[in-house]
Amino acid sequence: MIINLESTGPDGQLLQLFRAVARQCAKRTTFIIMLACLGFAVSAQIRGGESTNASAMEETTGGGKGVAAELTLSDEQRGRFYEAVMRIPNASVVDEPAPAVADALPSAVPLQDLPAGIVREIPLVRGHKFVKFDDRIVVVDPKSRVVVAMMPRYKLLP
Repeated sequence: MIINLESTGPDGQLLQLFRAVARQCAKRTTFIIMLACLGFAVSAQIRGGESTNASAMEETTGGGKGVAAELTLSDEQRGRFYEAVMRIPNASVVDEPAPAVADALPSAVPLQDLPAGIVREIPLVRGHKFVKFDDRIVVVDPKSRVVVAMMPRYKLLP
């Protein structure tokens, strides 16, 4: 038995209603997909703009490959680093405003060697130095004198 859904009876009206709803859903789905694509494009443009701005800044400031990258330390590593540095009895405290991560230290600020135990425990800091300020301890790349990590000078929870 063949049923003609194109008839003008209740089944035909139901089919027309179904088609109208399907068209509306397709339009909304298309709109949502287009909106998502636009969001991805904007996101990519923003990221691309940041890298372009960074490369332009490197060209004008002479920075670039020689500039140290920020060290990514876990909270536990920061806590262990803090405790190791605080145990150094003769580590001097610099009486200047502390810089932020990615800032360069003035040449007058003395850099101090890291304790050997902390270098063994956290190999990521090998080859770096540190400076104690009133409110923080900073890890510094000695070649560029750029701050690559920072720990506030209060006891960090592990």
